[in-house]
Amino acid sequence: MTTPQAKLHRLTGQVPARCFWLDLPSPMVAEIAGRAGPELCVIDTEHGQIGPETLTGMLRALDLSKTPALVRLGDAGAGRVKHALDAGAAGILLPYVETVEEARAAIRAFCVPPLGQRGTAAMVTRAGGFGAVRDYARTWNDIGILALQIETAKGLAAAPEIAALDGVDMLFFGPSDYSADQALDPVRDSDQILAACRQIIAVAQGAGKLSGAFPWPGADSARLIGEGADLVASGSDVRGLAEGFATALAACPLPEEGSG
Repeated sequence: MTTPQAKLHRLTGQVPARCFWLDLPSPMVAEIAGRAGPELCVIDTEHGQIGPETLTGMLRALDLSKTPALVRLGDAGAGRVKHALDAGAAGILLPYVETVEEARAAIRAFCVPPLGQRGTAAMVTRAGGFGAVRDYARTWNDIGILALQIETAKGLAAAPEIAALDGVDMLFFGPSDYSADQALDPVRDSDQILAACRQIIAVAQGAGKLSGAFPWPGADSARLIGEGADLVASGSDVRGLAEGFATALAACPLPEEGSG
């Protein structure tokens, strides 16, 4: 089997790699993000208001800049996984994985036999080139990336067993939900959050798997790469737009009433 590191390198051209987080349901935003030059994008259908048809349009828009995408789903339901993969996603990011049983369910939905139970129907799906990619089903387990988010203390405890499973390619640390789970403040308790992130990176490395992380106020993307993460979120469409608008207003303050 191809190693997870080789899978990510094939997709992005380098490891470690950066990704942009896309929550806005817009193929045009996806196109702009891809043309900015990240190695990968994550299309977030867990929290973003992105439906199946819009997801397909966003994947097609990213194809224009040859930017691969992982799709974050709300759960590991086999139908949702299959739909995102059939639309052309390079892999799946599943949030809030806490047990080996949940990880095994994700593998069954994600991988084709013998590792899993995913059907491909490559003759009629975009992922299979509507039949043009004849070896899609045969090669999928060697090219698709299954990333599982560890976001709780329970998930952290199970991480070594989860990382050891064939079919799991990446452990991805979610600092926001981990902070909520442990009643930590992302600024005041950043060292404790970083300790959990380091633990996930070490577990992934020990199992020969990839690690990923989302930044928080106490640890930016560059810091996370320095800690050994293989994939880091380095931009967000929502955050970038909000910060850009706020900066534009701050650059043009209005006179106080009555001052003129």
